[in-house]
Amino acid sequence: MSKPVYFDYAAATPTDKRVVEVMVNCMSLEGAFANPHAKDHVYGWQAAEAVENAREEVANLIGASPLEITFTSGATESNNLAIFGLAKGLAKKGDKSRHIITSKIEHKAILEACQLLEEEGYKVTYLTPDHSGVIDVETVENSITEDTFLVSIAQANSVLGSVSDVHAIASMCHRHQVYFHTDVAQSIGYLKMDYDNSDIDMVSLTAEKVCGPKGVGALYVKRSSNIPLFAQIYGGGQEKGLRGGTVPTHEVAGLGKAFDILRTEGKKDKARFEKMRARLIEGIKDVPGLVINGTKTEGLPNILSLSFDGIDGHMLLPTLSGIAASTGSACSSASLEPSYILKAIGHSDNLARASIRLSFGRFTQDSEIDTVIEEITTKIPKLREAGTMWKVKQ
Repeated sequence: MSKPVYFDYAAATPTDKRVVEVMVNCMSLEGAFANPHAKDHVYGWQAAEAVENAREEVANLIGASPLEITFTSGATESNNLAIFGLAKGLAKKGDKSRHIITSKIEHKAILEACQLLEEEGYKVTYLTPDHSGVIDVETVENSITEDTFLVSIAQANSVLGSVSDVHAIASMCHRHQVYFHTDVAQSIGYLKMDYDNSDIDMVSLTAEKVCGPKGVGALYVKRSSNIPLFAQIYGGGQEKGLRGGTVPTHEVAGLGKAFDILRTEGKKDKARFEKMRARLIEGIKDVPGLVINGTKTEGLPNILSLSFDGIDGHMLLPTLSGIAASTGSACSSASLEPSYILKAIGHSDNLARASIRLSFGRFTQDSEIDTVIEEITTKIPKLREAGTMWKVKQ
């Protein structure tokens, strides 16, 4: 039995063989396997060099200084460090600010962190996006108060692929002396970064969405912003005291290589994805009941969110058995509840359930786009017809 075509790159990507090669080299006696914090011998120096080379690759991709990069276990930890670290750092300094602004469609790592701070007495404003899933500058600015200390808005939504102008939002926040954080897990390499010339204060990064290893990421912290971050993991004082624990050399080296490949090949990948997405939309546009979520042309090039009116959402993925995809973020898709993101842009529970996120990447073939088109155009009309017949019999 052949496997279905893989269209869940927004959840996880296969690791590029070039990345694997670099990682393996950091795991054997002949390579940079040692503790990078061991300062007394050549093995430690070799591992430390691999770590710092990776830090430089991250900085080169995003337009920053290596000194502004703190390695973490992924975007979720980076988000936690940014939110809890800033809240506790300001409190430790005696700052009484207790208001955070975010949106209703953020990743659960952001939303749950904010909810925990609410339990500690903080106030959080959850902004409603427009019907495409975009948060605009004016919406954020209208919610800022004298008590606001942080705004956290993702550059691109992981389900819709919709893009918010985080650079403009950050500039507005700075005028109000409010810190700004963004999660670019989905958008890195496809949208503007150049953080040296941006007002963005903190950025969460990960390798697993760009054909790098799972379990490693980074937090960019702008030096000129003088952000009073408070560490969340202790023990050893690594990463300039912001993240205790031995840095996993092989993981970090893999992240560095993945970002290096993205820096040199990202534009080519983006152009190919844009063509694939356009061809996919063209191929399924006449399917009855089709709703394209987000925007057709202004979102991420590799994510397409679809809803199908008039079908049983519980049957959607089992029916499209030739496609390996998801109904939304892998971090919350185990729930049978309708997507909170789709509900936030105005979808009913039924329409939100009858949705699928198609996401593709570096190793997706044109023939696989054809497979998806065939699956949707042949099976969705039958599923819709079956649902209509069932309703008539009721």
